[in-house]
Amino acid sequence: MERDERILEAAEKLFFERGFDGVGVDEIGQAAGVSGSAIYRHFQGKNEILSTLFDRAIDALLMGMPESGGDHRVELGELVRGFIKFAQTHRMLAGVWEREHRSLEGEHRRRYQRRQRQYVERWSNCLAKCYPGWTEDTLKTATRATQALMMSNATRSGGIASTPEIGSLLCDMALASLEALNISVRKEAPLAMAGHDGGRGCLKPSHVADMYDATESIRPRL
Repeated sequence: MERDERILEAAEKLFFERGFDGVGVDEIGQAAGVSGSAIYRHFQGKNEILSTLFDRAIDALLMGMPESGGDHRVELGELVRGFIKFAQTHRMLAGVWEREHRSLEGEHRRRYQRRQRQYVERWSNCLAKCYPGWTEDTLKTATRATQALMMSNATRSGGIASTPEIGSLLCDMALASLEALNISVRKEAPLAMAGHDGGRGCLKPSHVADMYDATESIRPRL
């Protein structure tokens, strides 16, 4: 393995286990089997290492996106499937990508935001076609919330091992949660905390059942 790959692999593991701020360059070097000063022959510092890991995460997500222009529901199912595959097969990288985006600085941060925007917009555009009538901000919120759900097991320290069964469960849950955008009561009344308006605007049990039924036609095979 090339030295820069060893450095990235060591940093990915340490950032996942201890967080970006909890790891120093010397510790990355020790884990990679090189001196801390040798790292600077490959990277300008920790921020560039993190930026490179983020590039790898975005590359994996973009490569896993389906072709656009076909059936929008099928496309949505494939977006969900691709995201779950990323979280399950790149567990530590996914965890770093989810938790450490605020640690990026300067141009590294701006470049990441441009690439991240490309991925999020693909989700929002697909959701806009599947669930018309919602604002772009609302669809981006739905995208972030759904992705957090799909990341929840894979990126948690001590989480249940990723299996095809867990992947299928997360796929069902993600698609069912997005069906909240298809419930007309969400457009008629704002979501409110129970006790403030008697639950008006909150999903009823019958709506949850309808959401589950709706996922059966678009659930991709994992």
